[in-house]
Amino acid sequence: MVPMPEAPDATFLNFLSGLASQALMQFGELPNPLTGERAVHPAYARYTVQLLRVLQEKSAGNRTPDEERYLAAMLTELSARLAKLPAEPVEDAPGANEKS
Repeated sequence: MVPMPEAPDATFLNFLSGLASQALMQFGELPNPLTGERAVHPAYARYTVQLLRVLQEKSAGNRTPDEERYLAAMLTELSARLAKLPAEPVEDAPGANEKS
């Protein structure tokens, strides 16, 4: 039996890194680890970038300099990728059909 690797530390920076990896999968830049295939999911890419913006807003004043730089760079890069995606109808966005 192959030993399982140790889980990373539960830090805000690792959390942001996980979201960045998820966004890159949704942009089709990284393969899905379960299927090994790349697929573009614009609505979910937009949703993940929106989540990162919410985290940026809600954690303002509480981030370390490293977290600040990483989050700013990640949002700059992902926002540039978003600008290249085709527009999608709102009804295709995650949660668009949920009742309030």
